[in-house]
Amino acid sequence: MAEEVASRRSSDRISSLPINAIDDILTRLPLRDAVRTSILSRKWRYDWVKITKLTLDESLWKDLPTHEVRVKLGRILLHLFSFRQGPIRECRISIPNSKYLPELDNLIFFLSRNEIESLFLELPNGEKYKLPSSVFTSPKMRQLTLEYCVINLPTTFRAFGQLLSLRLFNVSISEEHLEILISRCSLVEDVELDISNPLSYIQFNAPNLKFLNIGSKIISICFKNTPLLADVSIMAESLNHGPVESLDVNRDFVERGTCDLREFFGSLPAIKNLRLDHFIIKTLIAGIDEIPTTLPMPLLNLTKIYLFDLCLTGLEEIRFLLCLIKSSPNLEEIVIIIQAINNERGDDRTSLELLKAEYDSGIKLNRLTNVSLIDIRGTKTEMKFIKLLLAKSPVLEKMMISPFYIGPESPQTLVEILMQINTFQRASLRAIVNFNF
Repeated sequence: MAEEVASRRSSDRISSLPINAIDDILTRLPLRDAVRTSILSRKWRYDWVKITKLTLDESLWKDLPTHEVRVKLGRILLHLFSFRQGPIRECRISIPNSKYLPELDNLIFFLSRNEIESLFLELPNGEKYKLPSSVFTSPKMRQLTLEYCVINLPTTFRAFGQLLSLRLFNVSISEEHLEILISRCSLVEDVELDISNPLSYIQFNAPNLKFLNIGSKIISICFKNTPLLADVSIMAESLNHGPVESLDVNRDFVERGTCDLREFFGSLPAIKNLRLDHFIIKTLIAGIDEIPTTLPMPLLNLTKIYLFDLCLTGLEEIRFLLCLIKSSPNLEEIVIIIQAINNERGDDRTSLELLKAEYDSGIKLNRLTNVSLIDIRGTKTEMKFIKLLLAKSPVLEKMMISPFYIGPESPQTLVEILMQINTFQRASLRAIVNFNF
């Protein structure tokens, strides 16, 4: 008898929960568990059909044989289409095999008609899913994340007027359609692009864009209207697209006027964090007749630069690096991963003379506090650059040196690097040089 009373009290507690609490509980559960809550009480029986967030992920297909996944997916869709009530604000979809892509068309169409605001579509490797045009009829879309899709914008697409975040991973889309898509998202703030096909040229017209991360092969880029863009990362080699050294970047290869160094940075007045790999740096260098000593407009907001695979023995690369540093009066942190292969070609005499001239000049890096130099080999150019930074950075706190380990003879080389750096004059009494062996 006591157990029966306790059970009733427990049931009453569940039934008496406020509607917003029930909704919060259901939206945090996988769809399978949300449906199962219908047995808890009569009040909960149909509440699952009103939840605003749906998650169709691996928890639904775990340990199921392949032939049963489609059956279960079909059953889920039938329940959604038959019993669904109210708008769906967010949906996360992850399926294990491209065999089930046909069922997605109906689900995408259903979501686009139910006021979807956030769509996260994670698909398996292999055959890319041809995204249905119904996606682009969702006027309230605020977040769109797509993986392994083929995108062809319908001619009827006008705009994603409320979109704030766009993330495309291993997606195939033409340059023209990509430009149209971004330009018609007038409020977008965060864009991340990993496009499967190489991009020759893309222009960004996004007045509210603040964060941009490009992991695609791109030859030329233009920022036409990006006054708020503060965080830029263009790192084609950071993702698995294969080596880009196969493309010979020279002045004839880069179309004139589409990748000008001055224009590139002149269109980024708010840039604060900058990450570039050596391929985009080469295109910026190739797009200009002569690298200036400083940029026409200083980068007043730039505080951190991260340069990946930079060749520190080449004259043009050194000029680019010095131009960038001298144009950034509020620079606080420099991180450089050195390109070891090209560094083997030896020091350029003009580069050494240029670094010496800067050392003898009145240049001051008054805000620089942290420096990381990775894969140092101990070349004359590298050592002169280190000497310059130590002598011209009065508030430097930490310099981390990570030598490139090349074999049994390396320890002796590392000791020589360490001994030489310890003899360099330091403008900051607080500067500590750490070696990461």
